[in-house]
Amino acid sequence: MHTNSHDIVTFYHQHVTAGSFSISDAADSRSITGDALGRLIVGAANRLRVAGLGPGDRVLFMDGQGLSAFVHFWATVLLGGVFVPVDTSWPLARIASTCLRLCPTVAVVPAAVLAGFQTRLPDLPLLSANELASGQSTFVPADMPADAAAAFLLTSGSTGEPKIVVHGRDALLRSARLAVETFDWRGGERLLNLPEPHTMSGLRNAMLAAPMAGMSWVSAAVEQRSNLFALCDLLATHRIQRLVAAPMLLRQINLQGARLNPSTLASLKAVYCTGADLHIEEVDRFHARYGIPVINYYGLTETVGLCLSQRIESWQPGDRSLGWPVGCRVRLMAADGQEAKPGVSGELQIEMPLPMQRYLEDPVATAQRFDGQWLRTGDLAYRDGDDRITLTGRASAFINTVHTEKIYPGEIESALEQLPGVAQAAVFGLPDAAGGERIAALIVPLSDASPEDLAPQRLALGVREILGPSRVPVAFRCVADLPRSSNGKLLRHALAAIFEHAH
Repeated sequence: MHTNSHDIVTFYHQHVTAGSFSISDAADSRSITGDALGRLIVGAANRLRVAGLGPGDRVLFMDGQGLSAFVHFWATVLLGGVFVPVDTSWPLARIASTCLRLCPTVAVVPAAVLAGFQTRLPDLPLLSANELASGQSTFVPADMPADAAAAFLLTSGSTGEPKIVVHGRDALLRSARLAVETFDWRGGERLLNLPEPHTMSGLRNAMLAAPMAGMSWVSAAVEQRSNLFALCDLLATHRIQRLVAAPMLLRQINLQGARLNPSTLASLKAVYCTGADLHIEEVDRFHARYGIPVINYYGLTETVGLCLSQRIESWQPGDRSLGWPVGCRVRLMAADGQEAKPGVSGELQIEMPLPMQRYLEDPVATAQRFDGQWLRTGDLAYRDGDDRITLTGRASAFINTVHTEKIYPGEIESALEQLPGVAQAAVFGLPDAAGGERIAALIVPLSDASPEDLAPQRLALGVREILGPSRVPVAFRCVADLPRSSNGKLLRHALAAIFEHAH
């Protein structure tokens, strides 16, 4: 793999249209590769150009992971434009307000919502994401510098209003190379990448890393990705070897127990998880039953994704860490401004060649994100004797108790999800009249949970037995579901309001 990281057009010709990469449509078993894929991309580029797109212009893309996302990403980049994928779960009103910040030249949206977009954004040219047509094979890409913006990605908004992160063409290619090398992805392997294109793992893995490795990327419809049984059928039918998924999928598979035949996952070499807390209990249960390693990796939208990862060749069950730095330097800064000693928690900071360029039109937030060349993640972690990095929590997510103790909610959530009757749990802090915060929990019950399983006294006792008395929530509420982003990350800023209205 000798890709010139400063030439995305050369990459396109070498790996998208002339390499061994292919897109397999799980719905109808089509496989598209080489010239056929290139003609679809050129056809989309012609449509975008007619709609007014030129170098530096922005394409708002609202559709799920699949062939259309791949084609429109590459059509946008070849025209010198900026690809701006947004979360398909957002209501039209939110997308319309986001457009006021983004100022796109054209939007590509599913045919089903074209009318709604036309009503809210009558002056914005619209193209249907469902329409793909072949174009002429001859096409002259725009001549753009290596650091020209290629994508704007919106942060998950798990702790508030999303920011718009600007990524250059060279940074995306570098991140893709790190993923292929770190994950040991190889030509001819079949990849199922579940994160949506508006996430870093969705964009990088599908649009860039899979072509770089020469993989066959299996494109699954949203109905297949969101239904566990349809997803398991897809894994078995297409003999998927590499699966990228949110940690919640492990929980769902584990809850099936003996009802899921182990042969369903027999082709898998590894599962890769990021974007949310990965509970080691779920990893160990999954590995004990299926013998498949679960690779935990870490990256922010601001770090262009991957910067810490476990390695498949050294992976062992029971490893709670995020592994080792990937293509970057790491430091952990204590509250006194000094580097934390091994075993002591500090803020995780990253120094790397090509981080995000900036937050769009937000120089204050951009400056706050950096300490010189070091990008401040806002996450807390410690380094062990083997130089592995273990996350302990996010500074803004900690619960500050009346005893001035900082408690990370993830450890309590993991304990609750080990109890009978609990499918999912979310823990957060409620203001206490005496100062500090009280620990509260939202519970999503299993379908066969009994009232006794969900009794507050039973839940409290279970947490006490696992973590001790200082971690026991003082209040519980049962809800049908938890607020999550499309990549499975818990939207913690919404928990208090849900708790207030739950019974």
